[in-house]
Amino acid sequence: MTTHSKFTTYNPEPGSKVHLVGIKGVAMTALAQILQSRGVRVTGSDGPDKFFTDKILRKLKITYKQKFSADNLKKDIDAVISSAAYLHNGKVLNNVEVEAAIKKKIPIYTYPEVMSALTAQYRTLAVAGSHGKSTTSGLLAWVLVKCGVDPTAIIGSRVNKWNTNGRVGKSQTLVIEADEYREAFLKYAVSGAIVTSIDYDHPDYFKTRKSYILAFRKFVERIALGGFLVVFGDDQETKKLGVYARLKDIRTISYGFDEKNDVVLIDKGVSRQTNMFTIMFNGQKYSGKIPFVGKQYVLNSGAVFAMCVALGVNPKVALSGISTFPGIARRFETVKKTKDYVIIDDYAHHPTAINITLEGIRAMYPKRHIVAVFQPHMFSRTEVLLEPFAKSFNFADEVGIMEIYPSAREKTGPVKGRDLAARAKFYHRRVTYLPDMESGKQYVKQHAKDNNVIVLMGAGNVNELA
Repeated sequence: MTTHSKFTTYNPEPGSKVHLVGIKGVAMTALAQILQSRGVRVTGSDGPDKFFTDKILRKLKITYKQKFSADNLKKDIDAVISSAAYLHNGKVLNNVEVEAAIKKKIPIYTYPEVMSALTAQYRTLAVAGSHGKSTTSGLLAWVLVKCGVDPTAIIGSRVNKWNTNGRVGKSQTLVIEADEYREAFLKYAVSGAIVTSIDYDHPDYFKTRKSYILAFRKFVERIALGGFLVVFGDDQETKKLGVYARLKDIRTISYGFDEKNDVVLIDKGVSRQTNMFTIMFNGQKYSGKIPFVGKQYVLNSGAVFAMCVALGVNPKVALSGISTFPGIARRFETVKKTKDYVIIDDYAHHPTAINITLEGIRAMYPKRHIVAVFQPHMFSRTEVLLEPFAKSFNFADEVGIMEIYPSAREKTGPVKGRDLAARAKFYHRRVTYLPDMESGKQYVKQHAKDNNVIVLMGAGNVNELA
C-alpha cells in the first residue's frame, strides 16, 4: 500500500495528540521528549524487544504499546509520526499501524518531515558523516551545556550522566545527529554543520559511491545564508566537500592533523597512548584532555572545538568542556571490568569504524590480548563491503564473527555471517564463526579470563553478550 501525502513538514500544535510508530528508536524517543515538552500529547508503539529507550519513555510517563496493532490508533489521534523504517516516499514498509492510519485517513508523517519543521525553528547545528556522528553530536551538546548555551539536542545514543539521548534546553540552539540514509538530512534547515567523514555506506539505498558522495554535497547546500561548515580536512572526499562549500560562499573551517587545516591537531603519537592533545588555532597553541585515548576521539574533539570557535565560544572554555565528556552508550563503552577481563561495547558496524575502534582499544591496552566479537548488520552492506570487513580486524588477536543481524529494512540476503568469517580467515589467523547468540555467549565466556579485553561490535544486539 502506498500513500502520496501532500504534506512535507509537520509541526504539532500544543494540545494535539500524536502517535509515534517505532517510538523506541533513539531519534523517535528524543523527538517524543521534545514534543511532550511543547505540550503535545504523545503515545507510541514498537516491538517487544528491550532497549535503553524503554527506561527513558517510562521516566517521561509516555504511554506506548509493545506490539504493532491497528487497535493502537485511537479515534482522538490528530496525526501519526512514523519512523522512516516503516514509511518512505509514500511507501509502507511492512507495518500494520501505518497501513491502518492510511485507511482511517489519519494524517501521517515521517520523522524527517517533522524534523524539517523543528529544525527551521532553531539555530540548528547538524553533525553528519559516515562515522562518529553520535559521539561528536553528543560531545558538542555536552560542551555547549558546559559553556552555558543550554541547547536542545537529539543524539543517536544515550549520553552517559544524562541517561537520555534527548535534551530540552531553553536556548534557540538545537544540536542534531543528521543521518544521510535515504537522504534524510536533506529535509533539515541547518545553520551550521560538521561533516566528519564520507565513506561509502548504505548500499541498499545508495547504489553507487558517486550517489553517496553527491548526497553530502546536497547537504552542504542546505546550510543557511550566513551559516558555516566544519569539515575534516585530511580525507580526500571531505576535503573536496570543503572546497565545494567555499565555492558556494559558505564559511568553512577545516580540522585535522595536516598543518594546512584551520584547526590543526598536533599528534606525534602521544595522543594515541594518553588523553592529552594539543590544538593549533589562529597561531596559538591550546592543550587539553580528551575523555578517551585514540585517534578517533582526538578527531571528534577537534571537530567540536572547531564548531565552538565558529560559534564564538572561548577556546579554553571549549577545551574544558571537552575534557569532562562522559561518553555515550555503545561507543567505546566499558560495560564490565573485573580483575580477570574487560568487556567493551561499541556500535562499529562499518569496516572503517571497526578498524578505528580496535586501533583505539589497542592504544588503550597495548599489552593485553584483544578478542573482537563482530555482528554484521544489513545483508547489503555485508555483501558490498565483504572484503573491507574481512581486512578490518588487524588490531585484534582473535575474532569471533556472528551471523548477520536482520533489520526492518532487510530480512534476508545473498551473503551470510559464515561467508564473512571464511573470508576473514584469509587475513587473520584466529577467526571463529558464531552462528547464534548461544555460541556467542559461550565464546565470550571462554575468553573472559587471563586479563583479556573483549570487544563487542555491531549495530544489532551483540551487546547482550555482555
